[in-house]
Amino acid sequence: MSTRYSVVLVDDHTIVRGGVRAMLRGTEFDVVGEASSGNEGVTVAQETKPHLVLLDIRMAGGDGFSALVAIKTALPKTAVLMLSTYDNPTYMARAVAGGAAGYLLKGIDHDTLLEAMRAVLRGEQLLTAQDLIRSLKVVGDSAQAADLIEPLTRREEEVLKLVATGLTNREIGGVLFISEGTVKTHVEHVIGKLGVSDRVQAAVWAARQGLVNEADLPKLSTYH
Repeated sequence: MSTRYSVVLVDDHTIVRGGVRAMLRGTEFDVVGEASSGNEGVTVAQETKPHLVLLDIRMAGGDGFSALVAIKTALPKTAVLMLSTYDNPTYMARAVAGGAAGYLLKGIDHDTLLEAMRAVLRGEQLLTAQDLIRSLKVVGDSAQAADLIEPLTRREEEVLKLVATGLTNREIGGVLFISEGTVKTHVEHVIGKLGVSDRVQAAVWAARQGLVNEADLPKLSTYH
């Protein structure tokens, strides 16, 4: 008998869950639970202990990133694939930091979804820090064109973009494979070069220069 794998679907749109469920019919994947919010998704995952969770990001009643952290904390062996409408490096950074195995865009075809699910269950990491850094670099040199006290280095620009996602120094260090202390030093240099007073102002500066999506900045009002 072939191996079966249990899956939980977390998405606030019933039609999306139904579509994914239909795509999985006749495969080795069994949908053992569904949820329409992040908080509900955590509860369902803890109850069913699935091999894999397909997790949306923007949902009422607890967003996908909070759910990702909670699921990986409670069930570290459960693989999580983020399934989102948004091709957004900010979201990818938060997915990396939270422990997601991959980041898929809604609208992918049947074969791509199945191969991604099989890959992460083989232990492969579809969303890597290197992929994230490449996506962050597509913005170009807009930070260098701004009126800075001193130009940012490439590493400082990478750190600034990750600061603007709301990641902690420790999480940024994990993404960039550098120590938390090194990240702290980079952040201090960035703040000094920008002439701002703290990392929140640095994040706002980054958004205004087009380095990150300004729509993501409200989360930073409670960020320390």
